[in-house]
Amino acid sequence: MAVPVGLVTSLALTWSSTHAAFSASTGNADNSWQTGSVVLADSDSGSALFTSTSSSDGALKPGSSRSRCIRLDYTGSLQADIRMYVGTPAGGATALDPYLLMSVERGTDVDKDTEVKADCTGFAPTGPATFLDSATHADAPSTATSRTLGHLRAQHRDHDTGIVVNPATAPNTYMTLRITYVLKDEDGAQSKQSAATFTWEARNT
Repeated sequence: MAVPVGLVTSLALTWSSTHAAFSASTGNADNSWQTGSVVLADSDSGSALFTSTSSSDGALKPGSSRSRCIRLDYTGSLQADIRMYVGTPAGGATALDPYLLMSVERGTDVDKDTEVKADCTGFAPTGPATFLDSATHADAPSTATSRTLGHLRAQHRDHDTGIVVNPATAPNTYMTLRITYVLKDEDGAQSKQSAATFTWEARNT
């Protein structure tokens, strides 16, 4: 009896493991993912916009003023919020900050082949020369103090607190900016020095 029972059991197992079945399937092939980009460059070629020395022909004096222009090239694929802020280079001085009146102006946009002259020849402003928002800042008591390098450095020190250059910048936008300083006519400005790093940062929106 053991052999027939084993044979029947074996046949049953074989049938259950090899019998046919209906089936159907569908698929969605070739899925892929690609990130966008945030790309910002400028036209300064790695050189400082402003330099002055302590020599008689290079040192600032009351009323000294200079404007310099720069082009910002946004070529990322994502829309971006571009802001400007001011930092202090390692070992940089800040003693002259309260005496340097500053303005940052937005100019008209240009195309990618337009050369922006560092001396601002041909610059066309789009608003008054008081930072970029054309206003006395709420955290400063007057226009004069709100426009100093000290105010810029203290109140606009990173992207979150930065001056808005363009809040929704489209790909392939070429912006122009003019930055100007004027030294106050005050005795306290004598024999003082400041250094600053201007940073423009883009973050996708």
